[in-house]
Amino acid sequence: MDTTTRTEKQRTFIIRVAYIAIILTLIVLFFKYVFPVIMPFVIAFLIAAVCMPIVRWLTKRTPLHNVRVWALIVIFALYTLIGSLITWLVFKSLGWIGDAVKQAPHLYYDSILPALEKVKEWSEAIFARISPELSSQYRSMLNDVLKSITNAIISWSGDLAGIITSFSLSLPSFFITVSFALLASIFIIWDFDQLKQFFLAQLQPKTITFLSKVKNSFGKSVFDYIKAYMIIASITFVELAIGFLIIGLPNAIGIAAGIAIFDMIPVFGTGGIMVPWIIIAFLNGNITLGIQLAVIYGVVTLVRNVMEPKVVGTKLGLNTVLALFVMYVGLKVFGFIGMIFAPIVTVMVINFNKTENMNWWKPVPKKRKEKIG
Repeated sequence: MDTTTRTEKQRTFIIRVAYIAIILTLIVLFFKYVFPVIMPFVIAFLIAAVCMPIVRWLTKRTPLHNVRVWALIVIFALYTLIGSLITWLVFKSLGWIGDAVKQAPHLYYDSILPALEKVKEWSEAIFARISPELSSQYRSMLNDVLKSITNAIISWSGDLAGIITSFSLSLPSFFITVSFALLASIFIIWDFDQLKQFFLAQLQPKTITFLSKVKNSFGKSVFDYIKAYMIIASITFVELAIGFLIIGLPNAIGIAAGIAIFDMIPVFGTGGIMVPWIIIAFLNGNITLGIQLAVIYGVVTLVRNVMEPKVVGTKLGLNTVLALFVMYVGLKVFGFIGMIFAPIVTVMVINFNKTENMNWWKPVPKKRKEKIG
């Protein structure tokens, strides 16, 4: 009986793992190969869904009771607003990236390389005391490492310039996609109710209920997440900008904006830029700048730790190892965008599992307090 029960449990476990693996594989294949093809129509449907309540309200509250006319007006207004914003962000980003590409080699040779040279000298002196007979080999190895880092920086600048060029060449394809999305949005919003009823008719009542829960939970979570971290990023930007302006840092506003945006990436945060910057300042002998940056970073970190639980409600709630894992998987499967959004989606899934009591995985049992003595 025990053997039969054990075999049945193993079979059930294998079936469940295989089922989950198949589902995950299908999801990855869909988003990697199918979704890019149908993306204009998915975007069009989402925009139509967003615009439809506005169109209904305008049709009822204004003398012009024509859904199609208001649909055209609202769609074109929304696309104009989004298009203008995206165009401004793209050109601004390209300008910032272009400046970064130009300044990267100078920054490396003026600040980073001298710091690495000092680290090399210190480590050589320490190694010479520990093992004098191997100091020449160690010095040769360090020289090779510095050459590799220098070549990597130069190569990175060239690769980034190539990415900007390829992005510029892909703009015509992007505008074609936007044109199809615009046309599809108009036709979808004209027949939105019929299309919605058609898709709902293809689903079971249980599936509709489940999808409704997913939409409500994920929609609220995404909105709250974006709102909260936009507030935190704004606070971080103001703190950094004020601090950089006080210490007289050139291009203080631009640097503060870049760090604030980087701060929204899970795991890395402000320290991903500020800590190396502080270390390089101290290594180069710029003690004053190092102390000033350390004070600014300390204030930003303190304010963030106080504000984040109040603004977000809780911390990100994602284990560091899990965050790194999903970021790496997202990077490999979907590229840079996948790396950014993978932790966010993971947090949404965890929150949905918790709020809706889905029990997709077993929680870690709370440890009993051990009696001392």
